[in-house]
Amino acid sequence: MCRWFAYISATEPCLLEDVLVAPKNSLSRQVHDHYLPQLIAHNPEDLHDADHQMTARNSLYNIDGLGVAWYTSSNSDFERGNTGESSDGMLKDGLRPAVYKTVQPPINDMNFRSICGNTETRACFAHIRAASSTPIVAVNNHPFIYGRHAFMHNGVVSDFTKVKRGMCDQMSDAAYSGINGGTDSEHIAALYMTFLTENGEASSFDKEYAVEKMAEAMSKAVGTVVTLQKKLVGSKAQPNSLNLCATDGSKLIAYRFRNHGTEQPPSLYYSTKAGTTLNRKYPDHPDGIDVPSRSASKAADDHGAHLIVASEPSTYKQEDWHLIGKNQCVLAGPDHFEVRDVPYEKAWDAEDPNA
Repeated sequence: MCRWFAYISATEPCLLEDVLVAPKNSLSRQVHDHYLPQLIAHNPEDLHDADHQMTARNSLYNIDGLGVAWYTSSNSDFERGNTGESSDGMLKDGLRPAVYKTVQPPINDMNFRSICGNTETRACFAHIRAASSTPIVAVNNHPFIYGRHAFMHNGVVSDFTKVKRGMCDQMSDAAYSGINGGTDSEHIAALYMTFLTENGEASSFDKEYAVEKMAEAMSKAVGTVVTLQKKLVGSKAQPNSLNLCATDGSKLIAYRFRNHGTEQPPSLYYSTKAGTTLNRKYPDHPDGIDVPSRSASKAADDHGAHLIVASEPSTYKQEDWHLIGKNQCVLAGPDHFEVRDVPYEKAWDAEDPNA
């Protein structure tokens, strides 16, 4: 399965290099190495039989591409100038996502490393891909962008080829037209945008929506997929793994979902403290080592409120990371943070052929 990392803060920017490259277990290094406290043993050689299915949903090799979106006000700041007006009458106010995608593994991608070393942001999405039957091309890499909104996924929409047409039938024309690749992930992103904008035109992608509306749209997208599977595939429908995340640069919704009675989704954690350890301006080091050249210039208490949601912890402080429960979601905004159960129907449980 894929790996992803999300950071958001109303006031505290992070340097992409600090959060995506430098730590020993940064996203860039999760191509081959994984750290999953509270779920499975760190060393794959130490895994027990009971861990097999969880291991399958957190595969060791994520080598099929990279994508990163970082939010910036450059467009609106530049065009406003002294007049407060845009040159073409289409001023894009506030934060908007800039995107870089490649099929190269991240740790040796010099373009990616240069971007990370020279880019700060208050919101970023980053994703490394483990392809599941769709081509390894940049257009299939996450995150997927719709106006000011970014979306990414770890897992699989099961029986996708059997429900793909049904999913498309539920989409708005604008959301369907925004699909550029062939992945299950981009199709569920289009469903999310359809429900978030209430079948709006492409211009609706530039609007902001309340975090509760984002949560409602995500729940409706997930429910639509499961309902279609039950209708079109019946009892043979396989369970989905849907670790989903969406943001508009100031608010975030993240899902950890699997519709099976006992099986766990892929790993997903959140932290409201790890950003301080990751940020070179503050004391401590993400690997728990003393680096003489690292001179903290600010006190830890000065770090702004923030949220990280990630497939794996990227700092050594395990106590700073909380495993999101099965079929739970995280909602976050400038003045809002909540972890809660997602809407779920017992009838959604996939039947176990071995039961």
